Amino acid sequence: MRKILLLVVWLGLPGRLTAQSGATVSADAVVVTVGMTIATLQDLNFGTVIKGVPATVLPTAANAGQWLVSGSANAFVIINFTLPTQLTNIQALPGSTMPISFSAVSAIWRRATNNPVGGNVFNPAVGAVGRLGPPPNFNMYIWIGGTVNPAAAAKPGIYQGNVIVSLIYQ
Repeated sequence: MRKILLLVVWLGLPGRLTAQSGATVSADAVVVTVGMTIATLQDLNFGTVIKGVPATVLPTAANAGQWLVSGSANAFVIINFTLPTQLTNIQALPGSTMPISFSAVSAIWRRATNNPVGGNVFNPAVGAVGRLGPPPNFNMYIWIGGTVNPAAAAKPGIYQGNVIVSLIYQ
């Protein structure tokens, strides 16, 4: 009789309940068919500036800085700049500098067409995501302008600095 009672008690206990759950993530990859190249087409050139008078070059101007980027068709590209805050006089004594600045509308990128008019305006200090052209023209063009502000006591000479553009496939 004792064996039957144990069996009844055991059967009366609640059993373990098991629950199943799951989740998925997708795995994505973008394969680019070719590497990216960049070529400087033109330096940003302020020309002759007058002491104490700011000078601005728009990114649509003929003397704006310009690059040509080539790579995979229709690929998205992150555009970043390293911008100088001053230009240095390479002919005067050390310490002769001129401020340079860039506004929220100092840069333009455009896919496939070598003309900044109608391009995508952006702030070079923030960067942008551009796009290479469709087949058969896998190019993107980038232009940059800026403003120099020579002091009234600026020393005569040639002032230079480097604007560096960096690109990453997105």
